[in-house]
Amino acid sequence: MHITIRLAWHNNGWNGHICDEPEKNTYCIGRHSYPGDYIKGARDLDWEMQPDVKGKPCGSLTSGIPACGFSINAFGGEKTKAKINPPAWFNKEAKPAILDIPESTVCIWNYEGMYSEDVVREAGTGQKYDYDTRLQNAKDYFGDLKEGQSLLFYYANYSNPFSEDESPKYVIVGLSRLKKVGKIHYYEGVSDEMKAKYAGGFVWQMPVTSNYPDEGFAIPYHKYMDKPEVLERILLVPDYQRNFKYATRPVSDDDSLALVERFIEIVTYLIEIGDDSQNWEERRKWLLSLFTELWKKRGAYPGLPEVLAHIDFYEAIDYYKKQVAKGHDKPAYNNIKDFLTGAAKDIPGITIEAARLKEVKRNWQLMEEEEKKSF
Repeated sequence: MHITIRLAWHNNGWNGHICDEPEKNTYCIGRHSYPGDYIKGARDLDWEMQPDVKGKPCGSLTSGIPACGFSINAFGGEKTKAKINPPAWFNKEAKPAILDIPESTVCIWNYEGMYSEDVVREAGTGQKYDYDTRLQNAKDYFGDLKEGQSLLFYYANYSNPFSEDESPKYVIVGLSRLKKVGKIHYYEGVSDEMKAKYAGGFVWQMPVTSNYPDEGFAIPYHKYMDKPEVLERILLVPDYQRNFKYATRPVSDDDSLALVERFIEIVTYLIEIGDDSQNWEERRKWLLSLFTELWKKRGAYPGLPEVLAHIDFYEAIDYYKKQVAKGHDKPAYNNIKDFLTGAAKDIPGITIEAARLKEVKRNWQLMEEEEKKSF
């Protein structure tokens, strides 16, 4: 599984430093920042603008912790810290959580899993959400990531310099490979009552460390903010926006492949103009290797998942992807085809309820004959 990761906007490339001119970064306090409008309420701009603070590496600061600590170290080379206050409804003795942020690390949370149907409790139980299920959903989400394999696509929501009220844009800011997933953190000083109600008082932030600088890079937007002709060529706005909801979402191999193609175009252009913020020749080699890697993962029938999505046969998509990983793509394809065409009553390894079976079969029959022939 690959994922997207939302960041709060940073004016100097998420390098683990306070912005050089903090007062000019009005985007990190926007309501579409990360996490939400937290930075707007917690930011101390006067502190950030002090001569011995602005532009300085956060790891060397002893006078405070920036409110953007969850995002600022995505491509930073030193350890930093992040601070988050407990929910207002916790007991007054509850204390903020201070998280250690390693190099090339951000914090993110699976908000989609916090509002799925399985976390809603029955009416009359006195609490709307089941926090034990919420916590388990988060553990399951991050547990699906594969260290050394999963790709991380960093992006900014609508609170960014390229987004306007009448034309909001998600902006992809960088890419890397997963190195390590951190651990669940908890607020200190939480009462036993609050712990019982809120699964121990866990923090909605998970540290995720990448393999940068060995693998990955940030698009150097900050270098060209006064050169619109360059920005136009390096701006990466995703075509498929659904992957960029809820702060983090899974990204398929196919969608990752499309994004890597865009990254290759951008890096090639940066080489052409002589940008020296990275060794772009090496970055392009890495991207080309990623392209090959992702292409192979699509299996012998790369268009199959799209067809299955068209008929809403998501059980078969998951089955096919798992079989491709085992090198069994051709038998899996034949099993699915035989099932849909009626040559077989089932697909080995998939259990489908009668209602779902009827629905899938109906969707298949509604496809055009030419589409079926190309399957």
